[in-house]
Amino acid sequence: MDIGLQFELIYKDADVIQIRISAWNGLFGGTADVYAGIGRLEEIAATIAGFPDHPSDTRDIVVGAFGPDWAGGGASMRFYCADATGHAYVDAKIESDSSSAKSTQSVSLSLPIEAAAVDSFVRELRVLASIKTGSARLEGLLQSSC
Repeated sequence: MDIGLQFELIYKDADVIQIRISAWNGLFGGTADVYAGIGRLEEIAATIAGFPDHPSDTRDIVVGAFGPDWAGGGASMRFYCADATGHAYVDAKIESDSSSAKSTQSVSLSLPIEAAAVDSFVRELRVLASIKTGSARLEGLLQSSC
């Protein structure tokens, strides 16, 4: 997987969609299949549209659910700027389905991003919500080792 965050629609019915959420920052990565209500993709697009608006801008998203009491996995994402110059990041936590006989797996990672990539991701999320097939991708930047 390329560096970034991806939402892929893998199931849909009249009430719910299942999204495969994958993230990879070049060092760590993870994937979970999460359930969301119809309309959730549009809500996510609206939440992160225009990010970052100012250096202290933060946006938080949770998709699916965490813990053994819920079917599917969960993903949380926090979009924020690390400094006054607007260096933007998304911190993601992804947790696998807890209902299987296997132990739950999870990953937490930080991914540097650019505002233009967020704009593209928002457009792709809106298309995905409309046509109910395919994927939307937030391109990330390779983290420097300095």
